[in-house]
Amino acid sequence: MTRTKISKPKGSRFYKLFVEQDGKYKIVFKSESKQAVKHKRKEIQINSVDKAALLNKMTFVELYKQFALHKIEVGKNEKLGGKLYSLKVYLGHYKKWIAPHFNNKILLTEVTKKVAKDFFIKLLDNGASWITAENVVMTFKTALKYAVDEQYISSIGPMDSFSPKKEEELIPTDPTKMKYKKTTMISLQEAHRLFRYFDTQLKKNPTITDKRNFAIVAIFLFCGMRMSEVRGLKWNAINLGSKIPTITIKHTLVGSDEGYGKADGSRRTFIIHPVLLEILKEWKAAHTKHFTPHKITWVFPSLTKTIEWIVPVHDRTIRDMLNVAYDALGYAEIEHKVDRCNPSKTRLVVKWSKFGLAPTKTFRHFAATALLAGQNSNKELTDKFVTNYIGHTNKKVTEGIYGDHTNLNTSLEYAAKELQALVNAIPLRRGGYNEN
Repeated sequence: MTRTKISKPKGSRFYKLFVEQDGKYKIVFKSESKQAVKHKRKEIQINSVDKAALLNKMTFVELYKQFALHKIEVGKNEKLGGKLYSLKVYLGHYKKWIAPHFNNKILLTEVTKKVAKDFFIKLLDNGASWITAENVVMTFKTALKYAVDEQYISSIGPMDSFSPKKEEELIPTDPTKMKYKKTTMISLQEAHRLFRYFDTQLKKNPTITDKRNFAIVAIFLFCGMRMSEVRGLKWNAINLGSKIPTITIKHTLVGSDEGYGKADGSRRTFIIHPVLLEILKEWKAAHTKHFTPHKITWVFPSLTKTIEWIVPVHDRTIRDMLNVAYDALGYAEIEHKVDRCNPSKTRLVVKWSKFGLAPTKTFRHFAATALLAGQNSNKELTDKFVTNYIGHTNKKVTEGIYGDHTNLNTSLEYAAKELQALVNAIPLRRGGYNEN
């Protein structure tokens, strides 16, 4: 039972109720009526008994489920509490890893570093990558902190300092397993081929779908935008008629969840490449004609004419469109399988792809690398320009994660220039010595 005490300081009108928390007594209630204070103490003591009884039988699996569902409720608040699609990850961990594999007899109060380490190893044995196992087990600390907030436990104890990277027995012999796989970047030559594949000027009778798809690919290549930014783009964010045409990233769309950007720097305004400007103007004309007399605010909507249901193009539609192109260009291999839920339809399955299962991420790396490579010969491409264009707040992120590729230009001509530049930089020769 929670320890309490009631006192009335000399000269005060109020009786005060103190409750012991973390070894210290803190005021939780006060009233001029001593009876009211006693009633409050009884209520707190009863609740503490109920909580203690609950705690004595609450398992960590039950706690984690409660925590994950709490996060979903937090994410449903449109103005406060974080992004729903980011908070859904906890429920995903619960369903895929914790509920099926964590010992459901382990109580909340029994979670220790050893329990976390044993579960980490169990995840690896059940097919999780080292990174996935780390991500799942590190959420234990967040769940335990939630338990502290709910006053199920007083602290998370030694788990506060737990990290798989600090535990010698969890370090893999291959250190690369502790790092996220690097996104393969599309080269300049491959980007040219992809651009030509979608270019409506090279198609005999381009459809409205062809025009939309070309505009989507162009905005990915020229701007390096995130999928959520492209899907959330509205015409009022694109200034096509200005002397300096710009795009302003205001909103994002992940699934059906609207947001305001993935990270600091996401909300930004940048100038439009002249080639992209031409493509966007052509697309807006086709877009307007297709939907007239209705005005559709989404730049890239689904193309159905059931106006009540006009929504942004689905992310799967974009992925499938790109994977079909990658297959045609030899960058991937796809197949169509019968949909188990609807046998009259087929679904696209990627057997392998040079660009992985997220076919749009490569464009972000391409744009960042191209801009950073252009800084040497274009002084206007300042660090501030590049980071703003890509949507970061500092160059370290842009350069360290997205712009550190060495395969931007893979042509033989460029390789020959690189070789000559190397010779000029290190002018050592055999068969003689020249100090000059």
